[in-house]
Amino acid sequence: MALVLLFASAAASKRLFNKQPDIEATALSIVQDWYGQALEAERYTEGYRGPVAARMYGYVGLAAYESAFPFLKDGYQSQSALFPELVLPKVHEDSEYYLPAILNSCYSKIFENFFATAPDKTKQELRELFEKWAADCKNKTDAPSYERSARFGEAVAMAVFEWSATDSLGHQAYLHLFDRNYKLAEGDGKWLPCPDFPLPALLPYWGQIRLFTIRPEEFLAKPHTEYSDSPNSEFYKQALEIYTLNTPLSNENLWIAEFWGDDQPGLTFSPCGRWISITKQVVDMEQPPLGKALETYLKMGYVLNDAMVSVWQSKYLYNLLRPETYITKVFDPEWHPVHHTPPFPAYPSGHAMMGAAAAEVLTEIYGDNFRFVDRSHARRTEFKGMPRSFGSFYEMAFESAFSRIPLGVHYRMDCEEGIRLGLLVGKKVGKLKLKNEKDFTLQ
Repeated sequence: MALVLLFASAAASKRLFNKQPDIEATALSIVQDWYGQALEAERYTEGYRGPVAARMYGYVGLAAYESAFPFLKDGYQSQSALFPELVLPKVHEDSEYYLPAILNSCYSKIFENFFATAPDKTKQELRELFEKWAADCKNKTDAPSYERSARFGEAVAMAVFEWSATDSLGHQAYLHLFDRNYKLAEGDGKWLPCPDFPLPALLPYWGQIRLFTIRPEEFLAKPHTEYSDSPNSEFYKQALEIYTLNTPLSNENLWIAEFWGDDQPGLTFSPCGRWISITKQVVDMEQPPLGKALETYLKMGYVLNDAMVSVWQSKYLYNLLRPETYITKVFDPEWHPVHHTPPFPAYPSGHAMMGAAAAEVLTEIYGDNFRFVDRSHARRTEFKGMPRSFGSFYEMAFESAFSRIPLGVHYRMDCEEGIRLGLLVGKKVGKLKLKNEKDFTLQ
């Protein structure tokens, strides 16, 4: 018989899966290839800034997990109990399915929809990746099983994408990033677009989009240090720290600042994509069981989306001015940050919050003291992207948060509050139970 996976019951599925070890290895390779291609796609697709990319990874992780869970070992359960409005297709009992074909078709279909406006070259690369793995799958199973599997993967992807479309503020937000009608807050210390990058507000209502695991009111930032231009004030001291670090910037701090930049559309993937890149490298290192890998990407998508929604809610609640605005007014009218100031308020830091949240999830799954060399930008020459070594995911998150200070785009308080909130969101997502019906709750 060709290599196929018979779904008749959970027990039968588990037995057959164990008898065909190359299925899991093939499926894991497919997962890794698709996430690698997604990083390239979001780099070149206009509009895929941090919040938009984070949201996409949330739905992609959910679709892949739901397409595979009936065939996974260890009793994984559907997420449908958490999302009553999400209507998913079912597998046919006593029919043969090939899991790698399911995943390949699921990823292909959902990325095709999320990257509908990608450049032609990017779309062609997505098609070529699908065709590569489709050919491999067809060689390892019979035609009816392949077709049945491909249809099921596509159906799950479309169900998740159509559910995404019901979140009108978030769906296709890459088409309308900037709100020219947003009324800027008035008063001392309030955010204004910087003259060198005078774009309108980026996604000012992003704090209202759908969340996967948290309630928005649970994770509002605490009030920031009171604005003041008095030399005796804490606010002045925090701005002075940025100015001092940058005049001149040491080689080490420039490396840290540029290494964690990831907010240069067309040059790098998004800051959220950076944590997907880190996750991909971890999965490459660990080669975990397929269920654990899909759980990792599922939770990473959830936590990145929810952290970014939460931080955006607080950003436009406080509307705090960026360091560039303060420093050019109070210290030095000719001063500039290392890279352009983003077109949205400062407090709290999105880099800090998403990094802490992602680190918490990765630590929950893979443990503390995880020694790691981040090679996300190892081949880049446009900036200082040489690999850096870390002793834990937390160390990575804390350095990512700190990087925003020498970069010149955040105050220390932005980073500290982002870390605090990110760890809380990460703990909630990290403890999400997937394997037993009675434990399938948000804790």
